[in-house]
Amino acid sequence: MQQAAVAAEIRIDWFQVISDLGRRGFPSQLIADSIGVAKSTLLGWKQGAEPKHGDGEKLIAFWCRVMERQREALPMVSADAWWAYHSTRVR
Repeated sequence: MQQAAVAAEIRIDWFQVISDLGRRGFPSQLIADSIGVAKSTLLGWKQGAEPKHGDGEKLIAFWCRVMERQREALPMVSADAWWAYHSTRVR
């Protein structure tokens, strides 16, 4: 039971996913166009919003292709650490 509670606190670090793609030369608009969402939606995810399941899956698949990595390599972070880590970086 305790293990399930710990797993629920870990989430995909969407900020890092989108930043990784940017470092590979993909501007936000191109990422958004590639997965079929508005650029403002993508930027909202980078700032802490959670994507809808289907949109998140599209972004994960795109990240895996571009980064040439498996889904298991996705950047993950605990929900508490995410806010502490990104609150000073996202402005």
